[in-house]
Amino acid sequence: MSLITDEPDSYVKSIEKKLDEHMTELLRNVKLSQFDAAMLSALEFCGDKLTAEKKLRNLEAQVSLYEVNLRRLKKEVATLKAQLGDVEAPVEEKADDADTIPDEQITIDEGLEADEKPASRSDKLRMIETLLKKN
Repeated sequence: MSLITDEPDSYVKSIEKKLDEHMTELLRNVKLSQFDAAMLSALEFCGDKLTAEKKLRNLEAQVSLYEVNLRRLKKEVATLKAQLGDVEAPVEEKADDADTIPDEQITIDEGLEADEKPASRSDKLRMIETLLKKN
């Protein structure tokens, strides 16, 4: 089969090798036609891709939560230092969508659906709030 792609040859060859190994394993262990082996391989690889995308979105949401918590904790440290007289009182940050999140530590335990793909940081934070309300 001839392929035209913008990817480097080494990348295409690595994909070809992975697919060949997977199909060879299927053909060796299960009596399938090459077409059936190709279809099963495609289904498995697509499933792996969707799972990886879901994990990526979950990790991005977790990073966003860490950023919100870090910002809140830095503000709290600055306020406590000011109360102790170590530094001047902290300058209030401009309000943003993160201010709608409660002051307690925020975590996320459940995954995101495959079709939930927030476009911006504020969309991510709103989605995270929704997920937190489910718990």
